[in-house]
Amino acid sequence: MTKQATEGAGACKELTMRLSAWTQLIEECHAMMAFAFRKGLQVPEGTVVMLHQLEWTDKNAAGARDLARVHNRLAELVSPAKPETIWLMAEESHKGSWLLFLGRVKLIRKMMLVAITSLIALIALSLSSYINNENMVASMFDMEGTRLLYVQAILLAAAAIGASFSALFKANAYVTAGCYDPKYESSYWVRFVVGLIAGIILTQLIPIDLQAVADATAAQNPGSEVSQAALRITMALVGGFSANLVYKILDRVVETVQSFIAPPASPAPENNLQAQAMHTRMQSLEQLNSVSLAVMAIQQKLASDPSVTAEQMQSMLSELVCALNSHRYTEQ
Repeated sequence: MTKQATEGAGACKELTMRLSAWTQLIEECHAMMAFAFRKGLQVPEGTVVMLHQLEWTDKNAAGARDLARVHNRLAELVSPAKPETIWLMAEESHKGSWLLFLGRVKLIRKMMLVAITSLIALIALSLSSYINNENMVASMFDMEGTRLLYVQAILLAAAAIGASFSALFKANAYVTAGCYDPKYESSYWVRFVVGLIAGIILTQLIPIDLQAVADATAAQNPGSEVSQAALRITMALVGGFSANLVYKILDRVVETVQSFIAPPASPAPENNLQAQAMHTRMQSLEQLNSVSLAVMAIQQKLASDPSVTAEQMQSMLSELVCALNSHRYTEQ
């Protein structure tokens, strides 16, 4: 009895999975059809009729074949947009969330909230008396307590603005084209966290002479005064926006240090042997080519002058042998 119950539960689970897959494809087809109509695309009448009939037909092999055909036609029609992206945005629109004005994709809404929160935090922290030119220029190892906390917090807020701006810009391009894939959502959050780390590294752990940067900027714009605190905030913003820049800087530092510590790598013995073998092979080919040319010259001489005597033939062969011997001695 237990075995029959287990088999029955397995059959029910398999049927549920088939029905959910069927329902998912039907919903994607409806979303793609509505998307195509809104874009003014010409949807074949047969495709619309077939999709309507599939909602009432049995889930058999023939119905599955027709459903696959309809789904493929609609996917080709709305290309390069992806069916899953269109369905996802349609589902978010049906939910009617009050945050829908921030975007029809959950990642966009979350990232927008993070960006707005970071912007508010940056403005609020800048009102504090701890945020001044002296504290912003000082190193994190020269401060302590509340003063250090406020400085690091405003740098993190600036890095968060840069990281969220970069993520929003890239994600919005995919959403606008209809090519956004939800499976890459975690990668955007990884980039955001890496941007925060890069902002702190660029502003606190990489020694940069802010005074020299300010003087160079002022020299290009005479009469303007550049705040070193603003430069530090800008560096945090740039670090959050382009974490790849900080990675390249650190990678270049590692290469420079390694060039002083590790000696230049000598070529492997196997490479030397291969080079010598290749050189010997090329010399053999050159020698064979010269012999072939000399033999052809003798043949042409005999063909053009049949009256060549045996002494002349012997002389030409002797010259050929001498040339080969001299070439061999030169190689040695």
